[in-house]
Amino acid sequence: MDSVVRQRLVGTLVLVALGVVFWPIIFVEPRDQQPIELSPMPARPEIDTSPIASPESPEAKVRAQVAEPEFDELEQARADELTRLPEDLGEVGLADLQAADAIEQVSSREQPPAAPALDASGYAQAWVLQVAAVSTKGQADALVARLIDKGYPAFSNRFQRDGVDRWRVQIGPKLEKAAFGDIKTEVDRVLDVDSMVVRYEQPS
Repeated sequence: MDSVVRQRLVGTLVLVALGVVFWPIIFVEPRDQQPIELSPMPARPEIDTSPIASPESPEAKVRAQVAEPEFDELEQARADELTRLPEDLGEVGLADLQAADAIEQVSSREQPPAAPALDASGYAQAWVLQVAAVSTKGQADALVARLIDKGYPAFSNRFQRDGVDRWRVQIGPKLEKAAFGDIKTEVDRVLDVDSMVVRYEQPS
């Protein structure tokens, strides 16, 4: 094929292609597009702002069904009176108090301890030796610190008597009353008190 004819043929094809592309743009009227309709904003949703009740814990569900451990209030009140120390207690001297390890070595037992007894509520009966009942937390903390230095598992807890705050200083707990025998003798000798073994009150 002659090159001139070929060039004309190619040019014709280009013009036809351009016509196909630009014909709709130039000669075809554009269709009217539908206007965009904006829907009105929906009403604000109503939110319930009433307070939500606190969830009930599993412990609260069963607490009413569980009996509290037995506790002798009269015996504890008697111990509070017998072990009441004066307010001007001052520095408590426990230098002469034997260490707990020394007392336990002297009173070593030959028989194994018996199984702990249970009260009517099913709790193990535990006991503490009430050493003193004092009127200030500072006195209680000082006495507890000196007993702990000697190896005794001492602690204090607050109670009220006739609307007045007081603090009990106790040693224990132990599962046998007899385990306090030599300890009571030693504490009474050094502190010049009449300590008393009472039922251990579970902390609330």
